[in-house]
Parts: sequence; structure tokens; C-alpha cells
Amino acid sequence: METATATGSGYKRATSPVSPVVSDAPELLNARGSSRRTVLLLYTGGTIGMTKDASGALKPMAGALKRRLKLVEELDQESFPQCYLDEFDPLLDSADMCPDDWNLIATCIKRHYYDFDGFVVLHGTDTMAYTASALSFMLEQLDKPVVLTGAQLPIEEPLSDARTNLLRSVIFAGRADLTEVCIFFGSKLFRGNRCKKMDANSLSAFDSPNFPELAVVGTEVRIHSRLLCNPPKGRFRVHTIHVTEIVVIYVVPGFADGIFDAVASSGTVKGVVLLLYGCGNAPARKDSFLSALQNLVDAGIVVVACSQCSRGGVVLEKYAVGSAISERGVIPGYDMTAEATVTKLSYLLSKGLSPADCRKAMQENLRGEMFSPSRTLDISSSWQDLQCVGIAIDLAVHMSHNQNLG
Repeated sequence: METATATGSGYKRATSPVSPVVSDAPELLNARGSSRRTVLLLYTGGTIGMTKDASGALKPMAGALKRRLKLVEELDQESFPQCYLDEFDPLLDSADMCPDDWNLIATCIKRHYYDFDGFVVLHGTDTMAYTASALSFMLEQLDKPVVLTGAQLPIEEPLSDARTNLLRSVIFAGRADLTEVCIFFGSKLFRGNRCKKMDANSLSAFDSPNFPELAVVGTEVRIHSRLLCNPPKGRFRVHTIHVTEIVVIYVVPGFADGIFDAVASSGTVKGVVLLLYGCGNAPARKDSFLSALQNLVDAGIVVVACSQCSRGGVVLEKYAVGSAISERGVIPGYDMTAEATVTKLSYLLSKGLSPADCRKAMQENLRGEMFSPSRTLDISSSWQDLQCVGIAIDLAVHMSHNQNLG
């Protein structure tokens, strides 16, 4: 059994991580761009802007990406929105990203929310899906596009995917009909909290296993409008994440479940995400496993079951052991990705919800991150048009109707 803990501390960084400081204005990149639409680029780091040092190793360098972007001719034309750049200091490899950095990105968007029509977050690929999922929950009542993108190869490389990913992301960020957090990569626009990095080497590194892409770019741009989130009815606000005491446990055959006792007695862990087999299956002959889960729930820890499979979802009642897990207070993550599950749980716990209220809210569709019968009625024709296979109908009877906590 493998474990991983999400933490928001222990990272060394400058006192003021975002540069320019609040009193400074982001820098215009393309003076010839159309002022009718404006987009803010937040450069956090990642491969897209890295350069080689003396040893040949890739590393981020302050100001390097800005100099390159000012030379991109396609960007400096009237058909593109005017783009402004705001750069993190220090620039981070995405492996160093943590909830503190999600909060910084969200805060920067809040600071400039009414100054720009859309936002592009330039980010490393390894944890981009986590950041996109977190932002989708933190940015409440979002009515503008926030598009995350990056690259598998630096923009200075001849065969780099950086240029096309960035230009296309800017186009989508300049649209008025997008009101959600997305990831653009390769030729596709995905819902951010449905996305996963599926390939470490391919230039089409991301996919949305349980939900169709929102748009595809070929010789023309095809947007599947009926899949987009509906515009919000309330005023935009940001709720930062500060509860990060969440443990992810990947269950493997023959694991020693004594680890659960340590988690239950820690006094600090607030949530556990279990990655189980298939549709939520686990060992049926281990009474100690069920007892350990009961101890976690009794300790006030929210326990969520997700699938180790990329496609499909968790239906705990399908097998006897799943029903036994459910009876002990473990809740299904349905078809959410692990990235969406962890960040949603952290977001809800940061709202101060009780374990019971958190368990209830985890099973509600807040930002399109999970299958919802009420939502399916709205988009079913688009799914048919895309010839996409929906989640099995037996999953529907276990889902809550769409509610929005923010």
C-alpha cells in the first residue's frame, strides 16, 4: 500500500511570491492586439518557459518567457486579445506546487478579476490537473474563462508544443461564453476538474476519461456548447484552501491495514481518499480492513472511495464488500478523478463543514466534476453527437442532484 499526504507548508520561497507586486500593473505583450478583449497570463513556471543552464539541464529563468512571447508574431495582431503577463517569483516546477500556490493564483485572479475578460495560467504539466481542480472549486460564481496550459517541451525548442498551446489558450480565454476553469492541451479544451495527465511523453498528454472534451481545434474550432457550465447567478468570490491534512491510500493486494490505525489516531488527518479496485471493490475476507475503516469514520475523518481505473466510476452497492464499506460511513467518489476528489475535499473542509455535512456535499455535483442525472438531461444530445459512452445508468440512482455551495 502506498500513501501520500497533501501539505501546504514546508516550502521555501520568497516572502512575496507573486511579481509584480500588488501596486504594479502586469506588462502588455502585444500592443497590436484587440483592446476589445483583454487576457491576463499568469506565468507560474513549468517546462513551457524553461531554458538550459550551463550543464544542459532545464530550469526556469525569470524574464525568459516574456522575452520569447514578445517575439511571437501571431500574438501581436488584431485578431488576438491584448495579453498582459504577470510572473511568479520564484518560478516553480509544478512538482513544487502546493495549496499555498493555488491560493496565490486564485488571489491574483481575484485582484485582477474586473480588469480582464479572461485568464491563462501557464503551469507545469505534472500537477496541472490538481491546480485546475482546486481552482474550479475555489473560484466561486466564476463567469469568466480561466484556462490552464503548459508544454511538454520548452518554447525555445524547434518542435515545442508551447507556441500552439499558448496561442489557442489565449483564444479560448478571450471568449465570453466560457465560465469555468479549463485545461487546453494538444488540440483539445477540457473541463479542468475532469482532466488527468495520462502520458508523460506525448504532446497530447491530457485526457478527460469520464467526460467529453469541451472543444476541439482542427482546421476549425468546434465548441460543444451544450457541455459548458451554465453562467453563475451570484457575485464572484474566492474561497482559499487551508485544510490540507488529507491522505491518499492506494490499496494493493495483501496490504497491511495497520496504517489505518495510525491515521485514525493521528488527531490531525481530516480526510482519506481510498483508491480501490474497479467500481469500488476491496478485500472481502479482511475483517480488520472494515474495522479500520469504521475507526476512521468514528474519528471524524471523511473517507471517500475512488476507483483506480481511469474510466468508469464507483458504485459501492454493486458488490457485497462495497456495501459493507458503505455501511461503515465510507462515501463513493463516483466518477471523479483522484485530483478532483482530493481538492474538493480540501475545499469543503476549508469551509468549516462538519464531517457529516462534508460527506453530503462530497456527493453533490458542485462544478461539473461528477456525473449528475439532472445535468445529463441537459446535455444528453451532445453526448450522442460526440458518440461518447455515458456513465452506466445504474450509477445514476446513487447520485445527488446538482447543488452549488458557492
